Amino acid sequence: MGWWRTPQQREAVRKLVQGTSALARRRWDLALERLQEACRLDPQLYGARVNLGLALLGLERYTAAIEQFRQATALDPGRPKAWMNIAVAEAALGHVDRAREILERLVATHPRQRDLHYNLATLHLRRGQPLLALAELELELAGHPGHRLARELVRRVRA
Repeated sequence: MGWWRTPQQREAVRKLVQGTSALARRRWDLALERLQEACRLDPQLYGARVNLGLALLGLERYTAAIEQFRQATALDPGRPKAWMNIAVAEAALGHVDRAREILERLVATHPRQRDLHYNLATLHLRRGQPLLALAELELELAGHPGHRLARELVRRVRA
């Protein structure tokens, strides 16, 4: 956790770890509680903001999730994960074109980011464009051959 952190920052990191563990177990309420505490203790903790957004996504609180992801992008605009999750939440709200614009910008700057092409493929499918979706899935699998969800989606699209 680093000797350079204050006790409050160390506690924030501890809450972040607990919240991340709860996310992995899909315990959204517990994750939400721990990650809100981490953000309160250290508002500058990028990972806590992103994971708090993920907990809110799990609870289907998309607008609140977008707010957390936006706060994360304000902390570090060059990291793609928060931007990608803004797109996911926007798509869940039915803002497919807005989501596509975000993802296409990210593809231009972070073409190897895991899940990026996969998420773009799901948007193409929602728009009735299976060939574009397959192309994106192939790009995802070229960079991440073990991506189980991308493989499953390829099988479904080809069926």
